Amino acid sequence: AVVSTQSTGGNLDCHGDYKSLEERGAHSGNGFSFLNAIGCLKKYAVLGLTPYENREAMMERLITTNCWYRFLDDITVIGATGRPTLYQTVVDMTRALETDGGEVPGLCVDIDVTEDLPTVSCPATLGLTRLQVHELTQEFTRYNKPFFLLIAEGMPDPHTPLNEGVNRTLGKYQSTLVSCFLTNCISVPHI
Repeated sequence: AVVSTQSTGGNLDCHGDYKSLEERGAHSGNGFSFLNAIGCLKKYAVLGLTPYENREAMMERLITTNCWYRFLDDITVIGATGRPTLYQTVVDMTRALETDGGEVPGLCVDIDVTEDLPTVSCPATLGLTRLQVHELTQEFTRYNKPFFLLIAEGMPDPHTPLNEGVNRTLGKYQSTLVSCFLTNCISVPHI
């Protein structure tokens, strides 16, 4: 199937997901560069990058294709001197995704941007708290009404029963993000 529409994409992730397509074909590390290459991605913004986990070549691709990005080290919850608050960062990310055509962005929340949760491939050495990711998702969905929410890379710990410990936390956390998305993006009439 060929996708005939263009969109903009916001990504909460410690990895840029903008690697070269030649590195292994389509995979989780180049999803957004793949969408760009086939003409489906009009603008891309990624928030939460860690400088230790993104290669220079990928960062150069983000820069040369005018993608907006912020490193984890560049933002704080309390807005220390010279650093934007999480709310201001969402505003900046939203502005970076605006287009003349008024396309509605999608949002990807990659679990590896969050501290202390099991992930599929590359857990980050540093990350945002679950509350910070929830706040970012809340503000982004409230302001942008994205047409999709993709929660990526979360994987239960195979050595822990599904309803215990970190696995229970991961499942409940993912459910909370979905509820946040639905609450802010779908208008339900009050009875």
